[in-house]
Amino acid sequence: MKIRVLSIFSLLLIYINCVAAQVSDSTYKKWQDNKLAVRIVFPMQKDSKGNSIDGIFNYTNFNADSIVSLAVKSGMRTVIAPAKAGYACLFDTETCKENTDKDIIKELSEACSRNKINFGIYIPVKEKFDNKGNHHSNSLDKTIKKQITELLTKYGKISEISFDMNPKTPEESKELYDLVHKLQPECMVSNDAGNGKYDFCNILKFHFGKDILECCWRYDSSLSSSPAAIEIDNAESDAKKIISQMAEAVSLGGGFMFKIHLENDGRINGYDKEIMNNIELWIKENGQAIYNNVHNPFLRDFEWGTVTRKGDTLYLILSGKYPKDGKIELDMSEYELEKADGKLATCIQKNGVIDIAVPASAYKGKSINVLTLKFKQNIGEHQPEPIRAITLKQNNATPHYSISGFDFGSTYKSTVKYSWYFEQLMLKQLELIYTDQEKGKNLEIELDGRTYNVKLNSGKASSLQVAEGTVWGKQYVCGPEERIFHAPKDIMADLENPPVKNKNWKEVSAGKHTFEANTNNTYYVMQEIESPKAQNIIIEAGAGNGIEIYLNGKSIMKHLNPYGCDFKTEKVLIPLQKGKNLIVMRLYNRIGKGISYILRKTKDQTIYKQDLTLPDTNKKKNHRLTVRQAGLDSCNDDMGLTNLRIRLRRIAL
Repeated sequence: MKIRVLSIFSLLLIYINCVAAQVSDSTYKKWQDNKLAVRIVFPMQKDSKGNSIDGIFNYTNFNADSIVSLAVKSGMRTVIAPAKAGYACLFDTETCKENTDKDIIKELSEACSRNKINFGIYIPVKEKFDNKGNHHSNSLDKTIKKQITELLTKYGKISEISFDMNPKTPEESKELYDLVHKLQPECMVSNDAGNGKYDFCNILKFHFGKDILECCWRYDSSLSSSPAAIEIDNAESDAKKIISQMAEAVSLGGGFMFKIHLENDGRINGYDKEIMNNIELWIKENGQAIYNNVHNPFLRDFEWGTVTRKGDTLYLILSGKYPKDGKIELDMSEYELEKADGKLATCIQKNGVIDIAVPASAYKGKSINVLTLKFKQNIGEHQPEPIRAITLKQNNATPHYSISGFDFGSTYKSTVKYSWYFEQLMLKQLELIYTDQEKGKNLEIELDGRTYNVKLNSGKASSLQVAEGTVWGKQYVCGPEERIFHAPKDIMADLENPPVKNKNWKEVSAGKHTFEANTNNTYYVMQEIESPKAQNIIIEAGAGNGIEIYLNGKSIMKHLNPYGCDFKTEKVLIPLQKGKNLIVMRLYNRIGKGISYILRKTKDQTIYKQDLTLPDTNKKKNHRLTVRQAGLDSCNDDMGLTNLRIRLRRIAL
């Protein structure tokens, strides 16, 4: 198992840009102290049929200090408490009809202060639905704003605040974000505020896969005693699972949050307490592999575990499967190994390759073991292998992601930047090629550390020539299904394999179609195209709340449309392959009463070519270029530049 550090340069720059461009230094510093958290879950009463109901609970045995001290011992840096349990408020307020006998928020706030741990608040807002399951927006009424004001003025320093509420308009999200920062400028706002107005994200693991994100984020996990848990082993085993998830999150540059459940009388759930005690033992011995680390320098998964990094040190966390040959090989030819911990493995470096022999016992213990490799140099910016291409485009770029969405239910991985590391001698000019979809947008292009601001408004128009013999076949629709917006990158769907279980494709005529739709309904549209050769064509695609386009199984474009948009049509550049092509368009509804779509060929095949001449001929052999759209409402919004291509020139034309 030989692993070469080829792509740390691009990954590290993603991470640096996250701090320098996407996230302010002060926010990032606060986040490093907040990213390991535990959230308290209060019990729900049950009726005679076992259904959850709202109610007041007996907090006779509630002890804030015992909860907070347990969180501190287990290595957490933040305790998060709900401000409400059902309709009952857990703090002193006149805005609720029912309050608890104790001021729970006050007791927890004071306990956190005594124990020198951060205190955060979670505010669930009761949702209302119509008879079809659609949301009714809860605007920022006086009650909600008063509760936020009380919580942020009566209970000392609040490190973060998150919400559970219906989708908000961009104006409401901004009002919420501004209100929090007006009351407590240092309080971090979660992405639940909606529409990209946030300081950090609480996300589920499947939202983004293994990608590095240009925002502050943490896994939102749950202890195994959660009612939704599928399997419960024992406290030691389940603690190992949680530690493995936490290590994976940190290795990807994120944080981790799990939940601690209280019993009906306010005491900590005994099983949760056992799990946290096991986490405490691991953190005491291995906390250096978790705290103040940055993401691992590798662009791949490891069967044997994961890696975190701090300065000159790599931490190999053996949370996976024992390697078949008992060896881990790392090509670290640019670094000289100073020492390894040597407790559970033998480690030598020869010709730059680090050979680690791991005994089977390293994977058989009750805990997850960590190997520490210390080098004589800080592990810094490695260059990836440069691409050799005349044209930079989406399919040879490294996409940079953040998290966007109207609300948590519409959360998805938004593309905020493209980057390329390429080889080109005597670089003098960039030719920007775009369509009417990009016309008028402002770009920020960074080439080898120098920034160019370009408006796409002066390109010379020409037309793509659609090859004779290009045939548009039949069009089909399939749905609905209930699915949130964060879906897989790939889709295995054709005429014989519909994407929705127990649904079939239905042939439809070309043109605009509209369906009634509930919240989170998704429809799919499929279009067959036969092409006599590989070629680029422009199509017209339209949708309501959200759209994703797959070409031959691969996602090539995805974004939410502006909040409240009933229908939006856009031009999409499609790189057809020779022979049969399948375009599948996914339509997503979050806040509308229906879904509309259009997918058709267009006579307008106009493209524009605009030159960007560099001040001096760039004589470097290898270059790094990044591009993003400037002037968006949020740096977490999708930049919408999937059609853009950049041609490299040695001379200015």
